Amino acid sequence: MQHALAPYPSPEARDRAFVALIDKFGGTVHTYGHSVDGRPLLAGQLPATKPSDRRILCSAGIHGLEYIAGQVALGFIEALAHNLADLREQAEVWVIACINPDGYATTWEADGRAERLCTLRANARGVDLNRNYPRPGNAPPSRWPGAGSDTPGAATYRGPQPLSEPETAALDKLLQQQQFSASANLHSFMGTVIPARVRDRSWFATYRDLCRALASGQPDRKYSRLSSRLFDVFTGEQEDHQHHVHDCWAVCVESFPVWASVRQHLRAPSKFWRFNPHDPTPWVTNDVAGLGAYFRYALQLPRPSVARQSRQLPAGS
Repeated sequence: MQHALAPYPSPEARDRAFVALIDKFGGTVHTYGHSVDGRPLLAGQLPATKPSDRRILCSAGIHGLEYIAGQVALGFIEALAHNLADLREQAEVWVIACINPDGYATTWEADGRAERLCTLRANARGVDLNRNYPRPGNAPPSRWPGAGSDTPGAATYRGPQPLSEPETAALDKLLQQQQFSASANLHSFMGTVIPARVRDRSWFATYRDLCRALASGQPDRKYSRLSSRLFDVFTGEQEDHQHHVHDCWAVCVESFPVWASVRQHLRAPSKFWRFNPHDPTPWVTNDVAGLGAYFRYALQLPRPSVARQSRQLPAGS
């Protein structure tokens, strides 16, 4: 009998596919930590095919029910042997197909159904991992909707303190060790690109160009940029932490736009099918091509700190 979430893979099948792809293309799978429930956190390392000291990261699945994000990550690995092979000539490539394996497993076991979104979105302790990073500059928490909540059970519960969760702490350690030049963090379902929050004019302009590069590479649905230099807030998200702490160009890529979700189901039969397309293939094709264009552009840039110094702009300008 077909599983309720088909054609998406079970947790075990996802890991088998991930390991097989990394092995197929001459890479190494690292266990960089373990989840709350003891599941391994897996990262694939694909060495550069030409001498390079640069590294890039494509990560997915920080929210348990966003399965399409993991499929895009697997498609990205496949493309590195074909139309994105040039990326491996420029940099060592790392891929994480599932940052939150407990949330993924919970979603699978529940057939994508739950009364509360946090049950499927969060880790095994109910923490939204994409609100669990430190806010740069000790920025105070925001009351904006979706910016993070101190209330357990909320969909954006940020946890008792930054990096309180083994999944975020382990990834932070990996970021520190590998010093990635650029990163793309995959989500669903807004059909947008959300860069790290910055107020510096030069950084903001560079992120505008990075987002345009990503959209230019998408053959079908081109995602617009969602950002503001003045009216954005720090929420404890991964891309903000990567930029401001680890000196890495970082964006969130939201696959499968809201309009496509509504067209698929005016009233979705479960929370899962609000966030994921029945056929992931066209979205994987579209977004993998965009990721290639984004990383090509990013690899032409110096690190954010160097780019800022070269323009000699004052802090916060």
